Amino acid sequence: MLLGTNFDNIDLTTMQGLLDAGATESVHLEFKRETYGNSDNDKKEFLKDISSLANSLGGHLIIGINEENGVARELMPLSGIDVDSELLRLENIARTGLEPSIIGLRMKRVQVDDGDCIVIHVPHSYNPPHRVIFKNRNRYYSRNSSGAYELSLEELRALFGQQRSIEERARSFVNERFLRIQANDGALTLPSDRAVLVVHLIPLPDFGADRRLDVTTLGRQRAAFRPLGSSGDSFRINLDGFVVFRPGEVCHGYTQIFRNGSVEATSASVISNRNEGQYFAGGVQPRRIFEAVSSYMGGLQALETSTPVLLQLSFFRMNGVQLAVPQEYFDTPPPYEREELHLPSTIIANHRDDGNYQNVVAEQMNYLWNAFDFERCPYFDEEGNWTGR
Repeated sequence: MLLGTNFDNIDLTTMQGLLDAGATESVHLEFKRETYGNSDNDKKEFLKDISSLANSLGGHLIIGINEENGVARELMPLSGIDVDSELLRLENIARTGLEPSIIGLRMKRVQVDDGDCIVIHVPHSYNPPHRVIFKNRNRYYSRNSSGAYELSLEELRALFGQQRSIEERARSFVNERFLRIQANDGALTLPSDRAVLVVHLIPLPDFGADRRLDVTTLGRQRAAFRPLGSSGDSFRINLDGFVVFRPGEVCHGYTQIFRNGSVEATSASVISNRNEGQYFAGGVQPRRIFEAVSSYMGGLQALETSTPVLLQLSFFRMNGVQLAVPQEYFDTPPPYEREELHLPSTIIANHRDDGNYQNVVAEQMNYLWNAFDFERCPYFDEEGNWTGR
């Protein structure tokens, strides 16, 4: 019932809708009348419930709904407790009682009459299996329509290989797409005489689960996926999903949103021609990149994509490109001497409510400046915040 619902939009109406529809517990959904107690057994029960969801298909755990034979019957809001403190307690149990931690676990309160329910979203994990380690326990759980159960040896073997398989598949996909763009066989034709930046964002759990979003849903978020540095856009549907591109006779950049939520952004305008040379404007382009990445991540959050997200920045036609830096502060760095430049990838662990991904791009820009013989990009401070100086 809650699949596809934006977590931030879950409210009393959503909860009442579960009752009206006679929602039943399933592989994705579990109800609890009361919150978990402070005994060791209660804490182990909580860890079993959330790890079993993460190790299977993900879903929601709702505290404050009474069920009969698995069917939601009545809202039973928590009362007489500090719900904010309870959320912190549950978060701490989850953080310290599982190995590895569940990336993307979210909890919230929903006000119901004179009390609150607690809704916990457990993502379909891309790095299972998650083990319950509380009080030296060593148990792995998964979930089916009957509830949580302990994983068999064969199921464990399959899960241990899942994370590596998903990351390898994602990186192979990125490499294949890069080669196609380099051969001018991407979503749209780009200029053949300019250096090109390619940005990929891959929501790993959705990529691994082969999620499919319809193009109408993708199109509703097109404003978040404008091409790098572009203030205007056109769009079209294609076989892969939905593409947003710069208008004009020559396309200097586009953003392809794939049906599984992956994003491919290109720009043939990040390298400028000046004084018979090619330059990456070190004081201008990083800001454009982090603004674009922040916007794209906002669009992915609106599409309810799962984290973590793999970020990859790559360039081609880079031979001879120089880094434009203020001469009064730096010696002129040597030009780059290779055709391709692939920066080490970054894993974005969670969607950020403030929409600020500056420190993620700061890490990428530090890698880029390393390629030009600098220790770091000076336009971000030590914490990864943009200073522009």
